[in-house]
Amino acid sequence: MNGPDLGPDELAAEHEALLSFMYLSPVGIVRSDLAGNVDMMNPMAAQLLMPLAQGGELANIFDTLAPVAPELRRLVAEFTRERGPVCENRRLYVNPARHHPAVLSCSIIRIGAGFLMTVLTDISRQVAAERQVRQTESWLAGIYTSVHDFAFFTLDAQERVETWHPSIERLTGFQADDIVGRPLDIFYAPGEARPGRLAEHVALARDDGWHIEECWCATRSGERFWGQILVSVLHEDGDAPSGYSVVIRDASQRKVTSDNLERLLTTDHLTGASNRAHFFQVAEAEFTRARRHRRPLSLVMLDADHFKRINDTAGHTAGDEVLQQIVREAKRTLRAADLIGRLGGEEFALLLPATTRQEAAAIAERLRVAIEQLPIETGGQMLHATVSLGVAALGKTQAELDDLLAAADRALYEAKRAGRNCVRVEDVVKSEQGTTESTKGDGEARHPSPSAGEAQ
Repeated sequence: MNGPDLGPDELAAEHEALLSFMYLSPVGIVRSDLAGNVDMMNPMAAQLLMPLAQGGELANIFDTLAPVAPELRRLVAEFTRERGPVCENRRLYVNPARHHPAVLSCSIIRIGAGFLMTVLTDISRQVAAERQVRQTESWLAGIYTSVHDFAFFTLDAQERVETWHPSIERLTGFQADDIVGRPLDIFYAPGEARPGRLAEHVALARDDGWHIEECWCATRSGERFWGQILVSVLHEDGDAPSGYSVVIRDASQRKVTSDNLERLLTTDHLTGASNRAHFFQVAEAEFTRARRHRRPLSLVMLDADHFKRINDTAGHTAGDEVLQQIVREAKRTLRAADLIGRLGGEEFALLLPATTRQEAAAIAERLRVAIEQLPIETGGQMLHATVSLGVAALGKTQAELDDLLAAADRALYEAKRAGRNCVRVEDVVKSEQGTTESTKGDGEARHPSPSAGEAQ
């Protein structure tokens, strides 16, 4: 800018142009002092930061970003130059339960002795594309280096094995007579062929052009191996698929390594439940799948009753043991396809694919009883814990996963209000009127948790 050579009118015009640029910019721009106190923010920045706002408050950029980037305040404090970039294109993983944004790129520039400019960009699609490229490269590398670990064949338009290749016998032991004319799930290990799984796999391949499913597979002799099954669509003249090409890969050795890494990245270290980020990633995928294929999906919010009292009277070690036992009991109660995630503190969520509202309520009640009857021994004393659970199922009015979470959270609130140690079910049809069903059908809590003695 040529500020010293401009008159007041020209300076005002340039200032107005700068403000217009800032407010119309497709990226988020925030100006703040060195302590993070915001004095200017464009609409895009407010939109990107709103999922992180506590009570809708965006007064301090460091406070707002603290849940996903607590180190930013320290980086600014350690930056000694008067001007320059404090950090560039730092990736921030925002609440995965929301569709936009999921991943932000953050750059902070010190623009003078007392000011910072923070630039935020939604790079969710870029990150997803990078992930898909890495997956494709991994597959190609595997084919080039370990061709003997693959089986190649095709399916007809009715999704049955059409051709046989020697690689199938090499990998699985099946002869042509064993598999030609049979559905793809002949390769699934016992227990893996849940209802609708194969149809879902093929439907996803039709939607995206190709799809990879990972599951336990079995050879002709019954030996299990961890398989990656790639199904890609073959087209003729019309839009309808003429068939599908299939590649099955034995990924057992990779699974051993990746499972160890996955546990580190996706598991809550204290309880063994799925961590918050991983739970929401899986929940988003299941929500989209259930919507697309019109299949049931339920979600249960679970909260340990009077948990603060347990911590205060029996100690934090005892509280940790209670949370661990709740998760262990949940894993014993839930099915292989279900998932329990720790959302924070004593709050958990259960994801129940292909499960109706009534089925989910029965599962929640079974878990509630199991935990209530569970003796928990810690530090030489015996504890008894209870939980409150709120159940919600996917309905026509729920456009996003957040809507399903909110419905389950309302049901959980009703369970707590009813005296805790009970299950409440959100009635999606009547939710606009605030109606919440009881699993007992009478609207009363039948199993109130003890007002005292949880830590006895």
